[in-house]
Amino acid sequence: MSGHMSERPPGVLDRIVYYLGAVGMLALFGVIIYSVGMRYIFNRPPLWSADVPNLLFIWLVFTVVGLTAKLGPQIRVVFFVERAPRAVRRALLIFAHCAILVMLGAFITYSVPIIALSSGQTMLSTGWSGSVYFYALPVGSVIIGWYQLRALVLLLIGRSAELDDAAQ
Repeated sequence: MSGHMSERPPGVLDRIVYYLGAVGMLALFGVIIYSVGMRYIFNRPPLWSADVPNLLFIWLVFTVVGLTAKLGPQIRVVFFVERAPRAVRRALLIFAHCAILVMLGAFITYSVPIIALSSGQTMLSTGWSGSVYFYALPVGSVIIGWYQLRALVLLLIGRSAELDDAAQ
């Protein structure tokens, strides 16, 4: 896969995340248009007009960022990595993937008490549990972790396009 944004991702999980992201963006757009219209046209803003778009955005970011990193449209600082010998590039990439996995482990570990603490709260605008915001972090971390583990395994067995991309 060349990473062009017009291509659909090849894997089943990739497609699920891809289409969830598309539906999430449409939902976010629809909710914001509805809220703005109700506020400025009818002067009757919905009570949830601030909470639901924030919630959709948080969930959207945390669930789609793993696929985004895999597809590669983000800005990367690879000036020194590209100029390093292949063995050094490989070691740096392995270290980077491991560091991300450690960070994701910390996110999951430290999100558990936050979820427990916020589960007793209720969002006044929707009546939903306050923890619904914070579940996005461990769910997104698991999705990102899947992509990082997959990239790490491909790198370790020598089938990583990431290592070849750095050489170009």
